[in-house]
Amino acid sequence: MTVTVIIPVFNRPVEIRGAVASVLRQRSAVPLDVLVIDDGSDDETPQVLADLAAADSRVRTIRRDNGGISAARNTGLDNLLPETEFVTFLDSDDLMAPDRFVTDLAVLIARPEVAITYGNMVITFALDRDNLTVPKDAKQLELTSVHLACCLYRRSLIETVGRFDDTLKMAEDTDYIFRTFEIGVTFVQTETVCHYYLRHPGNISSDSKDNQTWFARAVVRSVHRRKKDPCRKLVKPDFNIELQEDFFKS
Repeated sequence: MTVTVIIPVFNRPVEIRGAVASVLRQRSAVPLDVLVIDDGSDDETPQVLADLAAADSRVRTIRRDNGGISAARNTGLDNLLPETEFVTFLDSDDLMAPDRFVTDLAVLIARPEVAITYGNMVITFALDRDNLTVPKDAKQLELTSVHLACCLYRRSLIETVGRFDDTLKMAEDTDYIFRTFEIGVTFVQTETVCHYYLRHPGNISSDSKDNQTWFARAVVRSVHRRKKDPCRKLVKPDFNIELQEDFFKS
């Protein structure tokens, strides 16, 4: 019984060190497997990953031709260990919060009918990658957003939901989460802070107009799936995706 954390990365040699370290520091009731998918990096990232894997046997790395984040996550799903029972995800520029697994893994282990837990995230504009935390003076907000790192999946649910749609430019994680909660899954919403999400100009979702457009497309796709199959019902966590207008003002 193992929990696998899938981390796609492309050309982030500095950030990936912190992301991996934030997972390795976790207290976990089951062994950790950190699976980093290098999506064709052409800088020093491959060497950084080789060093990380050499330093800790819990780190595995797989290199693939560049194909985008969905294809990279699918490569991760294709390479789960035989003993992997639980799966979650982390973006390479974010940090996993301390004790991310303590409550949520306990729920899944104690209650076999529960297929997924869903927690919170902290959005911020700064991360202290040396201490793996959010600086005290950084603007930050805890919320229940739509994000894969808030999910802790039982492997059987991953196998039911299937693969990520690599035709989506953005909101591929939203699409996957909607697909998850459309199929009558038994879930537990927790108050666990799962990760620190860094907002910065390099975020693929930083362009709010594009983000809103692709999010809307994911919603429409969900509606169409449920119209086509009336057995599908979107029963989901209580998402809080409305941010105060002044949060993004410096």
